[in-house]
Amino acid sequence: MLTPKHPGGSCGVQSRRGAAPDGGCGGGAAQSLRSPHQDHLHLPLPQRRHHLEHQGKPHPLRACIVLHLTFVCSRRRRIPPASPKFSAMKPSGKRFVPFDIGSSGGGRRTCWIDLSVDARFRVVESVGEHVEEVSVGDMVLSCFLAHCGDCVDCRSVRSNVCSGVPLGLQEGVMPRDGTSRFTDASGAPVQHFLNVSSFSEYTVVDVTHVVKVAAAMPPEKACLLSCGVSTGVGAAWKVAAVEPKSTVAVFGLGSVGLAVAEGARLQGAGRIIGVDLNPDKFEIGKTFGVTDFVNPMDIGERSISEVIKEMTSGGADYCFECIGLASLMSDAFQSCRPGWGKTIILGVEMHFSPVSINSYEILQGKTIMGSLFGGIKAKTDIPILMNRYLNKTRVESGQPNPDQLGLEHKSSSIQVQAAVCRAGGEPLQIEEVVVAPPKAYEVRIKIICTSLCHSDVTIWSIKDPAGFPKIFGHEAVGVVESVGEHVEEVSVGDMVLPFCLAHCGDCVDCRSVRSNVCTGVPLGLLDGVMPRDGTSRFTDASGAPVQHFLNVSSFSEYTVVDVTRVVKVAAAMPPEKACLLSCGVSTGVGAAWKAAAVEPKSTVAIFGLGSVGLAVAQGARLQGAGRIIGVDLNPDKFEIGKKFGITDFVNPKDIGERSVSEVIKEMTGGGADYCFECIGLASLMQDAFQSCRPGWGKTIILGLEMHLSPMSISTMEILQGKSIIGSLLGGIKPKTDIPILMNRYLNKELHLDEFITHEVGFHDINKAFELLMAGKSLRCIIWMDR
Repeated sequence: MLTPKHPGGSCGVQSRRGAAPDGGCGGGAAQSLRSPHQDHLHLPLPQRRHHLEHQGKPHPLRACIVLHLTFVCSRRRRIPPASPKFSAMKPSGKRFVPFDIGSSGGGRRTCWIDLSVDARFRVVESVGEHVEEVSVGDMVLSCFLAHCGDCVDCRSVRSNVCSGVPLGLQEGVMPRDGTSRFTDASGAPVQHFLNVSSFSEYTVVDVTHVVKVAAAMPPEKACLLSCGVSTGVGAAWKVAAVEPKSTVAVFGLGSVGLAVAEGARLQGAGRIIGVDLNPDKFEIGKTFGVTDFVNPMDIGERSISEVIKEMTSGGADYCFECIGLASLMSDAFQSCRPGWGKTIILGVEMHFSPVSINSYEILQGKTIMGSLFGGIKAKTDIPILMNRYLNKTRVESGQPNPDQLGLEHKSSSIQVQAAVCRAGGEPLQIEEVVVAPPKAYEVRIKIICTSLCHSDVTIWSIKDPAGFPKIFGHEAVGVVESVGEHVEEVSVGDMVLPFCLAHCGDCVDCRSVRSNVCTGVPLGLLDGVMPRDGTSRFTDASGAPVQHFLNVSSFSEYTVVDVTRVVKVAAAMPPEKACLLSCGVSTGVGAAWKAAAVEPKSTVAIFGLGSVGLAVAQGARLQGAGRIIGVDLNPDKFEIGKKFGITDFVNPKDIGERSVSEVIKEMTGGGADYCFECIGLASLMQDAFQSCRPGWGKTIILGLEMHLSPMSISTMEILQGKSIIGSLLGGIKPKTDIPILMNRYLNKELHLDEFITHEVGFHDINKAFELLMAGKSLRCIIWMDR
């Protein structure tokens, strides 16, 4: 296992200088069974020639520990100097110092501390009042993260960031009374570090930060579990929940990175790719499960993400960033697989810079998440890790189940009317275009009605000559007019919904419950051509090709769509209601149902109450959310939102100098469980992230950033167990999930009628743009025959 020869960081705090450290102490899960009194203990903290308070009696819920072995962690260099903290100086000789473990409201007693360095373990020397779970003489680990066992976080499987005993990583004092247990020779206080301060022969720690060590556990091995190794192993086990046979990429092979590899190996990962500038790390990494190695100095002009995507045929299932560099966090995010790829951040950015995320990438189903201490709950999970070390166990693997889909008739080209956009931001023009017959695996559809979505407006407003001429529209319903070869699941005359997202049913993504981004038929959302042969089915009067949009192009009387993007409509379903399910409403309802999996009685905040935001509210209501907070600048949206499940409303104009996140934290007692960003603004994405709860809060991004700007997030916040998730179509798999939503509408569980605020004829299509951009409509139905 790891030895002091290969030190690395671990707590989620990294070094500013020197060799690049690796990080991680993050948010996760497990249960706690102890009472509040049993879970409180403190350990004393003296250092070399520094005196401790000379008052004599221990604090309640604290214990004094003799420290005879500690490891250097790169985290200690991250904190800018403010006042003295302990450094790793070798003690000289023996001395006894009167030590006050402190008092938080009871009597006092004196502890005499032996400042010798003969032994090789940490032993409880004395305890304060109410400490019952450890006794004098017990060997213990002191962990920087508390585990009281009684707060909402400790009781939940979703968080390991104890809120019962405050985190206070940089405060330099004991958590309960805000004072230090150390004084130097002059009597001046000396700050604690990360609630432990182990570079001292004795230290004082809250009992919630202490775990008993198994009798058979070698002390030097147990020491590793108090931070770095637990962070890495826990990140793979608790935070990412790495699946058997999956592909893992680890950025930075210090102690934490190697521990991630070990955790991924124990979880049964099929391939573990290490990324490091040190060529010696590959041989070292093999010991911990690393199977492949990438040295950025050896890949020429290619980026790391290009290399990893090539090695893994599209991206790794899990990417772990263990260094603490914003640029490397971005590389890790770009290296993970669309559909279900997770990027796990294990260290605070060493320059405290935010990490930039492309909203288009996160919308492809990727997740970026962080954790403190690898999601480990000290008192329940550390004993498991000790047992796994002693038993030398390994997890074996399993495999997911597949779904299957099967998929003739040719016709000639037809001349029809279409609303063509010739340049970004210009009104659409009704023109004659020719629609080619469907090729193999394609369906030509006569559009009955369509509606305008914000995604149409976002791309329409971009003044990029290469993107035009184009036929917009992707939310529609129509009737199959003709089909190409190998089309079997739909027939001429069937009413169908076209979708921007494919669902072939046979690729690894379609077979998995983790992704809805089909890789069997390329995504190519903005390519402007058919996915299989890369050509357009539209030509204008001059014979020049006209681009498709989002694989649908419903602002045309007829369109051609790949059969993997078509779903049959239930006979009883009104076409204008069915139309809404081909994008906006499904995206919102699906985000609450599939992407976030909103839990009953939870708290939800929705940023932007347009059609998608209101659909999120409806999805959260159907999932049983206890409180649904809407955030919008339009005061009328509260009354509208109540129909869809909104219980509370925040108008940023009405909260004075306070930020939206401050208001939501106050309303929810710390932050919402789920925050949904439904506008597509980087600043609002950041507000949503700041408004979600530490420990388990999820932020779900549902819109492409309207200016194509990246969003910036604080690594300090994400390390508290928060996560950011994006999804296309709300995680909906069209062919299996849309029929469920249609049934829920027909059973009067899902409301659709209330979304339709306006209806216009095809020739008035530009009016639909005006209504939506003025904020006057939710959905405007555009009828092709009017």
